Amino acid sequence: MTAKPHVLTKEDFFRPGENVHIQMSNEFPDYIGVVHTHKYIEVVYIISGNATHEIDGKKYSAGRGDLFIINKDTPHAFYYGEGKEPFVAYDLMFTPEFFGSSKNEYGALEDLTDSFMFYSLFNGQKSFVPYLSVSGSTYTIFGELFNKMYLEHRGRQKGYNDIIRAYLLELIITIFRMEDDAVKTVSGGYGKRAVSFVTEYIKKNYASALSVQEIADKVYMSRDYLGRIFRAETGMTVSAMIQKVRIERVCMLLSTTERTVADIAEECGFDDMKFFYTVFKKHMCVLPGDYRSKTRTEIK
Repeated sequence: MTAKPHVLTKEDFFRPGENVHIQMSNEFPDYIGVVHTHKYIEVVYIISGNATHEIDGKKYSAGRGDLFIINKDTPHAFYYGEGKEPFVAYDLMFTPEFFGSSKNEYGALEDLTDSFMFYSLFNGQKSFVPYLSVSGSTYTIFGELFNKMYLEHRGRQKGYNDIIRAYLLELIITIFRMEDDAVKTVSGGYGKRAVSFVTEYIKKNYASALSVQEIADKVYMSRDYLGRIFRAETGMTVSAMIQKVRIERVCMLLSTTERTVADIAEECGFDDMKFFYTVFKKHMCVLPGDYRSKTRTEIK
């Protein structure tokens, strides 16, 4: 029987009241070779040495210039390799809330940040390869950004969290630009993944009291930003998709069961019958009872 990974929380590293922490790997070696998960997002940037990085059961070679993004609740571990150079990496940890208090200050950068947050920090996105390898001038740029964040965090001078946030945004934008064609349009690679996830989430949870804000939180996007890319990709709003999925389920139950309309409506997430009848007629152009009679007649 496989042992459960050790779970790390903010309290294990973060200073009280903070949503960001950065350290060097050799300052805290306790979890090298130990599979663990954490309740925050982690970005590891290797500056020397080599290792094997196991993420959610998959193994990746890790060496100088490699950057890994590890989602929260994702089991992973570094295993040191053999070599002349010691393994040293910057280890940056933060929560999405680190951007929350200052998002409005960045204006046009909000969409970019949200889109990246979905792509790289998304829970359960199996198609995401969580690393990239950089060299040359890009290696220097990344190294300088991590070093600046590290020194600011250690120095704790006035406004250091705001400066770290700015450097982290620069890091995010640099990574974002490296993804080339996938980020050229709002409905590109990241947008498509977001829409796909949201659609599947609605299909699995249609019976719950879903809200657009709750769904946006699932993909680390603002409600407005999710709404724009969802409409661009599907031609409808998130709320309209929720109604569509629920009505499709209602129709199936009306056609195949003898249950009352009220029971079916409640099971499918409608807690207001007047609203249910309005939505059903809008979608199907008939009332539920008439739909049931019509489909039963067609089946016979």
